[in-house]
Amino acid sequence: MHKKSGAEAVNSPKTKNSLAGETSPYLLQHADNPVEWYPWGEEALQKAKDENRPIFLSIGYSSCHWCHVMAHESFEDPAIAQLMNQWFVNIKVDREERPDVDTIYMKALVSMIGHGGWPMSLFLTPAQEPYFGGTYFPPTPKFNRPGFPQILQQARDLYLQDKEKLKSRVGQVLQRLGDGGSSTASNSGSAKELMDDSVHIMTEKYDEEYGGFGAATKFPEPMIYSLLLLHWLRGGSQESLLMADRSLTKMAEGGMFDQLGGGFHRYSTDRLWKVPHFEKMLYDNALLARLYLEAFQATKQDFHSDVAKRIFEYVLREMTSPEGGFYSSQDADTEGGEGRFFLWELKEVLDLLGPRNAKVIARHYGMSAPGNFDRKNILHINEDLETIAKSENIPIFEINHIVNTGRKALFEARGKRRRPETDTKILAGWNGMMTAAFAKGYSVLRDRALLETAQKAGEFVWKNMWTESGLLRVYKDGQAKIPAFLEDYAWTMEAFLNLYEASFDLVWIERARDVADRLIADFWDEDGGGFFMTGRQYEKLIHRPKISNDEAVPSANAIAAQALTTLGRLTGEKSYLEKAEAAVAAFRGNMEGRPASHNGFLCALDYLTKPPAEIVIAGPKDHPEFEKMIQAAQQDLRPEKLLIHADGEAAKKLLPLAEGKSAPQGEPAAWVCQNQTCHPPATSAEALTNLLEKPPMIKLNIFDRDKDVAEKSTKENANFLGAMSQIFKHSGLGPR
Repeated sequence: MHKKSGAEAVNSPKTKNSLAGETSPYLLQHADNPVEWYPWGEEALQKAKDENRPIFLSIGYSSCHWCHVMAHESFEDPAIAQLMNQWFVNIKVDREERPDVDTIYMKALVSMIGHGGWPMSLFLTPAQEPYFGGTYFPPTPKFNRPGFPQILQQARDLYLQDKEKLKSRVGQVLQRLGDGGSSTASNSGSAKELMDDSVHIMTEKYDEEYGGFGAATKFPEPMIYSLLLLHWLRGGSQESLLMADRSLTKMAEGGMFDQLGGGFHRYSTDRLWKVPHFEKMLYDNALLARLYLEAFQATKQDFHSDVAKRIFEYVLREMTSPEGGFYSSQDADTEGGEGRFFLWELKEVLDLLGPRNAKVIARHYGMSAPGNFDRKNILHINEDLETIAKSENIPIFEINHIVNTGRKALFEARGKRRRPETDTKILAGWNGMMTAAFAKGYSVLRDRALLETAQKAGEFVWKNMWTESGLLRVYKDGQAKIPAFLEDYAWTMEAFLNLYEASFDLVWIERARDVADRLIADFWDEDGGGFFMTGRQYEKLIHRPKISNDEAVPSANAIAAQALTTLGRLTGEKSYLEKAEAAVAAFRGNMEGRPASHNGFLCALDYLTKPPAEIVIAGPKDHPEFEKMIQAAQQDLRPEKLLIHADGEAAKKLLPLAEGKSAPQGEPAAWVCQNQTCHPPATSAEALTNLLEKPPMIKLNIFDRDKDVAEKSTKENANFLGAMSQIFKHSGLGPR
């Protein structure tokens, strides 16, 4: 059979490369490239060895803006593709499908150039050893970066002509890959002391005016705020509560939150949370939904619960498959431009709403004729409704009506635009995060639809992604594949435990045990303790990562330790608790050395060392007082809580804490054991509330700082309103 040469291939516009048979949307985006791409696998790796050619490894994901840019500029260019095909074996990897490959080579890249990112562009020896690379490269020199053809030439020359330098580089990188892992320590610091250390580090970076950390790009970093809430809960630190509350408020008022459709974009490119990078990731929204629920439990502010509700609405509307699983991400780009779907011209709003209502909407959402991004407007909360009502002399109820109806009209109009592409693959770990969020949403908000969504998602994973050999990572187009990673096992177990607490259905305990047993058997490090990222039977790579620090999501080791603690306490199975304790001990040195990078593990350490608050409720679930008791148990932030329903012999067999608990005369009763003290049963929600340990008082008005800032900027606000009046006048929005 005649095989096309590289030159023939690039001249054939309809040639499909080896990515055409994949299910990953990211890989399929490159199936028509003139580059002879291969997926990561034996065929490509063996080809590199047989032909003694270096590998060009390109890693990205479907919603990555700069991945699209590099693909369009370089990978679709026939001349560049010809160089790639002649000199390299070209492998394309979806980082969301293969986080192990991404983790290894991202760490290698950072060790070589000091930073990383996507698209990741790395050159490997045929033995998969990294020796050269970077991130985005333009097709010609610009942005102080060499052109991609120059990079290809350098990588080829280094491989062919400078063997000593090549060997030295590879050796240095492999040595750095081996650094890290588990590190035990003296155990001298308590969980509270280590939390103090982490909070002290974060306080130095805190932005007092706008919340968040740093003065430029700001990421959501949910584990930071969870730790701040925990720090307040354990020691009554009002400053920690203020930092969390202010940051979450500013984050949700900014352009990083989709003010019309709900859900959070990936991160803010500025200090004010105003200009986002527009992609939306499932994991961000899952973790943030849980975080805002925690903030609501801590502060009792409806603002925080409303944000969580709007995240759930967005996920149900746009990120949920018909079978019940959750999609992984949405793109930042539409119609060739980043964020176009989300941007507004003031004239569009005027045409839709009319002058009077458009003026109110524009003031509330910070819109102007010149725009605030690319001559258009990113919606963000700029003025509160009370201020607008007072200055426009319109009753507050009418202002509220104008904003609600205006937001609905804009949302419906936006829906007619071309939507961002959705990556419809379902990842077990991210699905677990969102399932846990919906389950917690029901536990806190008591909206039955949230529980039904969580149950459907949990059943989807169990039916489609759990097999006799364990959990699978990816589901797409009716096909589940790729053995699951630590993240998938940890979050699936966490989701099942949250589903039990929300529904009291014992099947979720049984399934959590199956997941836990496989997790321990396949991932535990018998020598150093802790869990590897990959299982024992997984493909052997140049390194087997074991990660303790948080990244965009909390450490999977920390989530595994916390879930095993819960499961051990619920079932009385000591082996689960022993593995949780050993995992925390294995990474104790990492926590002590870099506490602010290990907030997930600090929460796990606190959970492991804090005595549980055991709440066992007996009685029929359909009794009105039973529901009131559940609400009493869920109303406060209480991460150490174990909530159990003593419902028949099956519960007593599976959950030892249920033994001996039964409802007198069919009336609900609740038993509470906390701080090594057990109390007589409570027979009312009020009595249960009185037994539970109270959270710290909120001693300061959490809006004091907002008030202070507002008073200090009265003059600036007046100047701003004057400028807005001029804008409205010239836009046709002035007084009629």
